[in-house]
Amino acid sequence: MKRITIILGVLLVLLLVIKLKDRKQGDRSFKEFIVEVDTAKVDNIKIHMKSGGDILELTKENAAWMMKIDGKKVQADEGTIYDLLSQVHQLKPKQVVATSKDKWATYEVGDSLGSRVEIRSGKKNLADFVIGKFSYSQPQGQNPQMQQRQNIIMTSYVRNSDEDHVFAVDGYLSMMFNRDSKSFRNNTLISGNPKSWNKLVYTYPDSSFTLVKQNEKWMADGILADSAKVATYLSQISKLSNTEFDDESIMNDKQKSTYSVRIEGDNFKPIEINGLQNNMGEIVYKSSQNKGNLFKSDNIKDALFVNKEHFMN
Repeated sequence: MKRITIILGVLLVLLLVIKLKDRKQGDRSFKEFIVEVDTAKVDNIKIHMKSGGDILELTKENAAWMMKIDGKKVQADEGTIYDLLSQVHQLKPKQVVATSKDKWATYEVGDSLGSRVEIRSGKKNLADFVIGKFSYSQPQGQNPQMQQRQNIIMTSYVRNSDEDHVFAVDGYLSMMFNRDSKSFRNNTLISGNPKSWNKLVYTYPDSSFTLVKQNEKWMADGILADSAKVATYLSQISKLSNTEFDDESIMNDKQKSTYSVRIEGDNFKPIEINGLQNNMGEIVYKSSQNKGNLFKSDNIKDALFVNKEHFMN
């Protein structure tokens, strides 16, 4: 009886050792998060585009995200960066698809095929991983006639830069990170709430006027304006954006504006949109809400720089 008890005790110890060993091996091969980042601490993101493409660098400076374009810094779109970081904040694996380097090419997570992403806080490296190919499939066992209504299963493949393991994750990371640099730029000229605006100052080459709200009525150079026309105009320009970026113009920092609008109001820093003449004699536009980016589009002039008569009955 005593011998049996000893044997059972030894077997129990062996069982515990085996389970513990298996658990440790599982931890090495399948972790809870591939990438885990405190997004509040991130101030630098580098994206090495696929197939030896350009390196896109995003840097947080004084609460604004900036990106480098042809040696100059322009303001990046905070919403786009927020979306990127939210995808990798706690990136969970759903499957280990490879454990050795010879499978990297299959999932496009090698140095030459994947998109390498480096995320830092100051000099501290928070994450360094490679995003490989993207695939999608449709749920099985459903009626083909209902195909358009099915939820598409989207899968991306990821590898930490210092590891051999390749993981499958939900989502379309490759499409989000590996795209044209233009899609990361801030395309906003004006973003504000017209209800807080009370003064707009227009300056043109041959004229100028002021639109002022007095006792809840808008006046254009002291003349009562059409409230409906003013409301429509303010609503349209309150979310003014454009994607026709200009990176070719040579500008003089001390150059005076040819066209300008200054928006003033309560509890916000005045917004200024300036139209300046470039070295080719063309008008390009810049916004005080968008550092570094220049725009070249007639749509901006048509939408924003109206004359005083535009607000009259």
